[in-house]
Amino acid sequence: MTTAIYFDCDGTLLTFEGEYADLFATACEEVGLDADPESLSATYSERFFEAFEAFHPEPYHEGTRVAFEQHDIDTAPERFVDALLEAEITDTVVDAGAHDALDRFDDDARLGVLTNGVPTVQRRKLERHDLFERFDGFLPSYEVGAHKPSPEIFEAARERLPADEHVYVGDSLEADIRPAREAGFLPVHVDRTSEAGVAIDHLGTLGRAAELL
Repeated sequence: MTTAIYFDCDGTLLTFEGEYADLFATACEEVGLDADPESLSATYSERFFEAFEAFHPEPYHEGTRVAFEQHDIDTAPERFVDALLEAEITDTVVDAGAHDALDRFDDDARLGVLTNGVPTVQRRKLERHDLFERFDGFLPSYEVGAHKPSPEIFEAARERLPADEHVYVGDSLEADIRPAREAGFLPVHVDRTSEAGVAIDHLGTLGRAAELL
């Protein structure tokens, strides 16, 4: 029997060391913005998520453009976006045993990444930690035209990596676990907030997932 095991990216394969507000403030400093980072971030985030949900081709630039216009900032949005993405990608971390955990999966299992996100950004995060080449399939929501928890993205995942059984490993009950189950995937919940080992749905780390699959 063939098995395809998909992983969520943010919150599962990768986590962030700090708070997003700090990353935003770092980007403001990097380009020398004389503005209140908290207020600017609120405007940026509102427009970014609107653009992201609508599959705007450049949601980071769109959020920045609107924020700069509303706050009368005369700085090229491209400079800020570059700084923000660099701060975001640099802040990502992986579990100490993540690479070993992926290596422990059966050779017959096909591994993939199924993630909400802009393809170039998600790929850069994975490449930073030498993870991208470990997967047989890479399926960001922007490529599908559907974000999780939409069933369309899980159907696209089945088509990308055909197998007898499909597994989805994720950290969000609403965006990952419940829709994966409804789509016929075996869901594995990486819950970093609970005591590791309490139940099969509370794995804590990728290493624990590898032991159970």
